[in-house]
Amino acid sequence: MRSFFVIAVVISLIINANTLCAEQPQAGYTPLFNGQDLTGWTLKRANRKGYHVKDGKLICPADGGGFLFTKKEFGDFSLQFDFKLTKAANNGIAIRCPLVDQRPAYEGIEIQVLDNVGYPKKLKPTQYHGSVYDVIPAKKGALKPVGEWNHEEIIYRGSKITVIVNGVTILNTDLSDIKDTKVLDKHPGLKNKRGHIGLLGHGSHVEYKNIQIKEF
Repeated sequence: MRSFFVIAVVISLIINANTLCAEQPQAGYTPLFNGQDLTGWTLKRANRKGYHVKDGKLICPADGGGFLFTKKEFGDFSLQFDFKLTKAANNGIAIRCPLVDQRPAYEGIEIQVLDNVGYPKKLKPTQYHGSVYDVIPAKKGALKPVGEWNHEEIIYRGSKITVIVNGVTILNTDLSDIKDTKVLDKHPGLKNKRGHIGLLGHGSHVEYKNIQIKEF
């Protein structure tokens, strides 16, 4: 009985240690998600069940979603997070976005989160994962299979955006190179200097964890 108790304690310590390690931010980074609740976030245009937290993960359920924004605004930053997709999942990361309940991809900027392989509809080049939605396409091929955790970093400094997925740079662009007035008029958020970071749920089950930011 004593041996069983010791083994149980050791296993518990290992599990707790792994959990703590996963929640520790990298040097210079600040957690945006505490792994327990939605402190520091505000929900706009909630879709039915909205978002919830379970086992240290921030979950957008298939029967929920809406626009979940940080209460704080950011200018230049490096945003890192882990995410897990389900088949055909569609979500997005809003950056430098005002607290809106509609058109965040236009009033701010949306970095697409999408299952490139399983999404059933025909996609434009600017709709694949990591793209500046409807503006600049990202490279494909960096995502892990559905159901596995991916790691992503979004770097936004001045007018330059870099998106790195699982160590692969899939987008490296300078928004100041955009001269098309139709694009600029359609996407006023391309000129924003500061704004909120948000999760843009579109009725697909997507999970996030280890969301952290470093400001420049």
